[in-house]
Amino acid sequence: MTGLSHITVVVPLYNAELYIEETLRSVLKQSFKEFKLIVVNDGSTDRSAYIVEKIKDARIELINIENAGVSNARNIGIQACQTKYIAFLDADDLWSEDKLEEQFNALESNSRLDFVFSDIQCIDEHSDLISRTLIGTDKDMLKHLLLWDRNVIPNPCSNLLMKTSVARDLLFDLSFSTAADQDFAFRLCAQYTGCHVKKIHVFYRVLAQSMSRNIAIMQKDHIRVYQKADHLDLFYSKRFKNQCFSNLYLILAGSWYKNGKKPIKAFYFMLKSLVVYPKNLKKILQKF
Repeated sequence: MTGLSHITVVVPLYNAELYIEETLRSVLKQSFKEFKLIVVNDGSTDRSAYIVEKIKDARIELINIENAGVSNARNIGIQACQTKYIAFLDADDLWSEDKLEEQFNALESNSRLDFVFSDIQCIDEHSDLISRTLIGTDKDMLKHLLLWDRNVIPNPCSNLLMKTSVARDLLFDLSFSTAADQDFAFRLCAQYTGCHVKKIHVFYRVLAQSMSRNIAIMQKDHIRVYQKADHLDLFYSKRFKNQCFSNLYLILAGSWYKNGKKPIKAFYFMLKSLVVYPKNLKKILQKF
């Protein structure tokens, strides 16, 4: 079976002139050759769009829009997709050469599957490997995602290959910024069936100035995502919900302490974690 009418790759692009060519080359070098590559330029003010235009490949389509955020850019790509499957790739991440082929084969071999994902190796700004690997699992995915205790679907927007119909059903929630991926993953695992392809296929670039470093936005966003999950009845019990919120507060405490250098804020969220779920005391003592 050829993949000519089966896969679209969507790359949201905003001021990524340092990395976008390498990212697109990692797609163009795929062993699975027959795909459409849609780059949604979200109002870049650097040379990003020019670099894309210089790459001469008939499979690339550049869509220029006014800046409205990465989630809107992804949704534009979803709406433009006319293929059975869709994959997302952030503008500074990379793929292994067999990523699409192996994930496509996994989906095609099981009609019950709606999405697949793989493991991730972290890289630095120079594309050198760093000592952090994110290993997924497809066992109790929603439970582990809500508990934030396993990677499960690390960085879903550079990892997933999924049915386009599923992406259209879910879309990315424009009210979130740093946590839109997490909200998408919660709803995906709550409603659809996925599979873990046990191999590193994604190289996730860790940048010191990345959006996730803004801890104040991260705090607001992730708390709202968990509140939305509660509204959607994704927690199977009150005790489980308390445990999940406690873990979230503990992660925020660690972020404020380590990256934000705000020990008072860290202590505040550590206390919130303990009040909500006292059994996390051991975890708190280990962490701090």
